[in-house]
Amino acid sequence: MINKKMKISGLAFMLLLAGIIFYLLFQEKTNNEKGEEESSTSTDRSSEENDVVAVEDFLIPTKGSRKDYSDAIQKAIDFCAAHKKEKVKLKANKKYTIKSGFTVKEGVKVEFGQNSILIVTGDFQVMNVEKDAVIINGTIQVMDPSFGSEVIYLKGNEQFDATNKTRIENMTIVNESGKHEGIGLSLYAKGPWHNISFVNFENISIVGFKTGIQLKAENPEGGTYSWVNANRFENITLEDCVQCIKIIGSMNIPNECSGNLFTGLQVQLTENTKQLLMVDGSHNQFESIVWDVQRIQNHDPLIIFTSKTEKNQLDTNLSTQYINDNGQNNEY
Repeated sequence: MINKKMKISGLAFMLLLAGIIFYLLFQEKTNNEKGEEESSTSTDRSSEENDVVAVEDFLIPTKGSRKDYSDAIQKAIDFCAAHKKEKVKLKANKKYTIKSGFTVKEGVKVEFGQNSILIVTGDFQVMNVEKDAVIINGTIQVMDPSFGSEVIYLKGNEQFDATNKTRIENMTIVNESGKHEGIGLSLYAKGPWHNISFVNFENISIVGFKTGIQLKAENPEGGTYSWVNANRFENITLEDCVQCIKIIGSMNIPNECSGNLFTGLQVQLTENTKQLLMVDGSHNQFESIVWDVQRIQNHDPLIIFTSKTEKNQLDTNLSTQYINDNGQNNEY
């Protein structure tokens, strides 16, 4: 009887010991996996941080006058492009004063932190945007009454085609100088085969400029063509601009401006507004809601389709009395 009890007790002990060993081995494996996961996460985080270029790393300390971040921003962009980094980051809740413009180079992403602001002092082209560049989440404030240039500028010599990944998103562009000069967003093509096409602009607010958005293609001559076609402008807000949207070109080659889409367009008119749309080209489409037309002081047409227009489409809440159509087969 004693031997039987001892055998049972011994068996129970062996099972208990095996259970403890199994538990310890399981815990060790779990801890190792957790450690590897944390190490991997830490490595990934470190890798992500190493891929972000900070503007402050390129700032040369100055005494006295307000800091000018122009050169530091350009150097950060140059470094990002040269070393294939993911993006240049402007810190959240910080103001960056610039006294000269910079170029966002091909393949570079410039990301503004939450509530970071670029303050423009002087008269110069603020951002020259190359093919495959990305700009997101920023506020640009023009403070200088002398400003009369373009804030965001794309030039057709970059030849933006269907393969391009250029994006400008979630931007607020404001002229706070009180002078209503300059252009908020400009697309310009003039030169042999210079073109801007298939670029996406989303969630952009433009306030207080002489011209909010301008698309322009000029004849390069010499038997070659330039065009600004097939671009998408989604969820754009325009407020207190003298001319809200201006498209300058032709219905076809050699300087065509056609097939550009403006959807989700919200326009706030003020006493300073003289023109909502001035359009050359064909097959451009506009979907807009316009606010407070009663504030307009002059009696000139708010929307003009020139003699160089054909088959453009306009969907708006404005009545036809505000439209002057000199083109062919435009719909509204």
